[in-house]
Amino acid sequence: MAKRVALSACLAGRNCRYNGELKANPEVIEKLEKSGCEIVLFCPEESCFGTPREAMDLVITDEGVKALTKFSKEDRSAPIAEYAAKFFDENPEIDLFVGKARSPSCGVSTALLYDEGGNLISEREAGIMAAEAKARNIEAVDDEDLSDSVLR
Repeated sequence: MAKRVALSACLAGRNCRYNGELKANPEVIEKLEKSGCEIVLFCPEESCFGTPREAMDLVITDEGVKALTKFSKEDRSAPIAEYAAKFFDENPEIDLFVGKARSPSCGVSTALLYDEGGNLISEREAGIMAAEAKARNIEAVDDEDLSDSVLR
């Protein structure tokens, strides 16, 4: 039975990055297709805020980790978390989550975390949607770490 893989849409070539630039990863698509995986695309940021949009960072605040826009410091955590919960509720058969490395939404173990002063404090965090996948015990990897062994 083929794995059902939730894949960051930008990796499949969808123009959904914050700045409208393409960030496709053809190697990931090739690996998934070769393995016969069923791909389910997602993009919480585009779905919630459109493209283009202000970039975000994960920031540790007094209320916990938040996704704040870089310049206006708008908290966008709740819409992303709601999108993630709805996505996984509507797709309960997801076997694998493949997120865009370093994304504040989709990075699995490479999202960057800053303090409120803008100082980098960690490079090994999970983005908001990736954290939801992990909380649901869905196997999760960054696109840069997708290996053939994960697809078996």
